Amino acid sequence: MEPNEEHNQDQLILSIQTQLRDPHNKQPPEETQKPMAEPLPILDEVEKIIGYNFRDRSLLAQAFTHGSCRCSTSSYERLEYVGDSVLNLLISREDYFAYPDLQPGKLTRLRAANVDTEKLARVAVKHNLHKYLRHEKPLLDGQIREFMDAIADYPLHSSGLVNAPKVLADIVESTIGAIFIDSNSSIDTTWKVLLLPTCHLFS
Repeated sequence: MEPNEEHNQDQLILSIQTQLRDPHNKQPPEETQKPMAEPLPILDEVEKIIGYNFRDRSLLAQAFTHGSCRCSTSSYERLEYVGDSVLNLLISREDYFAYPDLQPGKLTRLRAANVDTEKLARVAVKHNLHKYLRHEKPLLDGQIREFMDAIADYPLHSSGLVNAPKVLADIVESTIGAIFIDSNSSIDTTWKVLLLPTCHLFS
């Protein structure tokens, strides 16, 4: 990377960080880059939904940034990776104590069924997390609306009859990952904040 390109990238990152800290920053973005798609009041709304105040709000912004979004914030993929692992651990622990007589093979199948794409997508819709997703995929909003209409006919699970957009499951996992990282890798905090209030959806 050329020195000028490094300098420009550093300036963009600094601008985004400044906007995250200062809700009154009204400076226009670079023409070739989109600014943070959601201002601080929107981050406030997400924090109220999940019941957790982030120390590092850039993690929260990242958790809702799809790879198609042309902005300086990184996409949610790394946080999703962390959240997927944390979710599997927490559901494994919950199932272990909830079903003391089940053998490992059955526990594995139970866990897989409880964290599939449709169930996680339902969690996202139930808590309106999809409204805060930042993306530039033309068809995605329509796919999400179709999913919301379809699950009205299947209150619990469609068993594969409904096409759940993976991005909905992704933002649940990325939010879990963001909380986990922000709370200094606290399993208990992550469980209490996001998973315990919605654990009935994983049964």
